[in-house]
Amino acid sequence: MLAGFAAALLIGDMFLAVRGAATTSVEFLYGVAGFSLAQVFWTIGQLREARPDVRVLLAAALPLAAFVICRLHPPVLPAAANAAVCVYSVLTALSFATALATRRAFYICGIGFLLFSDLMIGGGLVHMPGCNALIGPTYIAAELFLLVSFFWNGEWRIALGQIGIRWYALTLGAAGFACFFVAMTLYPGGGYNPLMQMLSALGRTEVRGVAYPPCHYWFVAGMFLSVASVAGVWARLVRKTGGGWRRAFAGWGGAVNVAGLCSIALVPENVDITIHNVGCYLATFGGAAILVARFRKGVDLFWTIWFVVLVIVFALCLDLKAVPFSPYVTTTQKFLIVSFAVWSGWLAWRIGCKTVEVRSIGKVANEDREANGAILHRRSPCCR
Repeated sequence: MLAGFAAALLIGDMFLAVRGAATTSVEFLYGVAGFSLAQVFWTIGQLREARPDVRVLLAAALPLAAFVICRLHPPVLPAAANAAVCVYSVLTALSFATALATRRAFYICGIGFLLFSDLMIGGGLVHMPGCNALIGPTYIAAELFLLVSFFWNGEWRIALGQIGIRWYALTLGAAGFACFFVAMTLYPGGGYNPLMQMLSALGRTEVRGVAYPPCHYWFVAGMFLSVASVAGVWARLVRKTGGGWRRAFAGWGGAVNVAGLCSIALVPENVDITIHNVGCYLATFGGAAILVARFRKGVDLFWTIWFVVLVIVFALCLDLKAVPFSPYVTTTQKFLIVSFAVWSGWLAWRIGCKTVEVRSIGKVANEDREANGAILHRRSPCCR
């Protein structure tokens, strides 16, 4: 398996990195096929340790596939190359889902940097300023983290269930808000008025005649910080939710919500309005599933009524056109978004706070052996 992985990786590097194959050539397909095969070999090798979380795979694969299909379609990439890159992106999402399941710190960081590097390659293909400069450093960082993960037997494992969720959510949420604020101030032509324009305007690839303005990058950065914040909350929420349909609603609702938010960030409305709107629906339905799963009498009833009223008002204003689109429809939209953010932070605070636990693989193995030995000792007839 290791030999196959190394050979496939060398094939991909040869055609894409060394020879710099053009996207219209057959060699480009060979290079993508080599990297895809390397992903398959690597993931199969990791399956002996952990199984990928299908919900994480959904949350990562859907927006990545949407990004490739919508933004790298012909003439940016030929049809065959576009399909090959889409398959590779899904395989990378599978590797990321497997990495999270192993809880290995350097492995998770390595695949995370690889995902970011791939996105920078896509950004470079559509001529987004600054992306090409980040491809090399992020790819090298991914390789270094993966090499450490491969050769260090005592690699740290992160006990994701022990993360101090209040600190985690509030820190990332505040950073995301700061990015949105900077994006608003850098909006071309005198700043962004949140009560008069759609929030998604900050995600457009062209704003008031300026292609890829600085506010676009700050908006995407804020979006992904927000996604990381809510993803951590949803992951912890699943463990705190009872069994049966409630746990299923919480788990899949979180995955669908994150998939929708990432799709909104990666596919702006002026690139593909259909996919962008699908992302909005996914985010809304995912959040609703979590709300239903966590529903309890009392405060949850207030949140449920508030969200339902906002959605009804927003839908009536949008479909019936009973009032002017701006500022009433856009303002209702902002109330819905801000209310959802406040509710997410309230949930993070409610489900508790524990310290981060980081342990080495060797220590985990020793603790498991000691626990198993204690159980066997208690069950031994000679000790009665």
